[in-house]
Amino acid sequence: MKGFVFSFGHNNKTLRLPAVKQQGVRIRQLLSRYGVHTVFTAMFLIGLVVGAASGRGFSQETFDKLDMLFVTNIDARMEMSVFNIFISCFVSYFLFIFCVFLSGLSAWGFTTIPLLSALKGFTVGLSSAFIFSLYQLSGIGFYILVVLPGTVLFLFILIRYSAMGFRMSLRYLRLSAFGTEREPELRRHIKVFVKKTLFALLSIGACAAADMVLWILFANKFEF
Repeated sequence: MKGFVFSFGHNNKTLRLPAVKQQGVRIRQLLSRYGVHTVFTAMFLIGLVVGAASGRGFSQETFDKLDMLFVTNIDARMEMSVFNIFISCFVSYFLFIFCVFLSGLSAWGFTTIPLLSALKGFTVGLSSAFIFSLYQLSGIGFYILVVLPGTVLFLFILIRYSAMGFRMSLRYLRLSAFGTEREPELRRHIKVFVKKTLFALLSIGACAAADMVLWILFANKFEF
């Protein structure tokens, strides 16, 4: 008499549960690692949109007074020496890094650091809209070749450094308000933060150098 062999399928729910848990762990890890970066990127984009929308409402005199933040006075920069162009670009980047540094070393800085990302987006949107409206196609080509590369590089530096400053500020908050942070641990994080700050300064120096080279190579190719 022939026997019958019965085979039963595996319980798919039992097999899927570990995979779902692993996926959930991965998502939480990504959020804990890159969630702050995503928030700062979103703040930058919001500022960019607001700045671009309001770019035509500002006069040339207003932009000239804020030339450290805005690359709009092209005629004045055309007359600068190579060193002055580098210093001008470096200062515009340094101001944001310096503000993040001060905010990171305070208990309330976690509220201002996201606003700095939005402010940078606002300045980029404002200056680009002004250049596009004033110089038309020449302004668009100039912005893409001369201004945009350094701006994009600095954006990566700013978001990464802002995330470190944000976490540093939260540690000060935990120490001062809740007492859950120990001072020896805080000192260790301060040393790391200072080292990252030095690296950020070197990085924005590289961005300013790139801006200087692009300005020398392409700025004279456009007629304004």
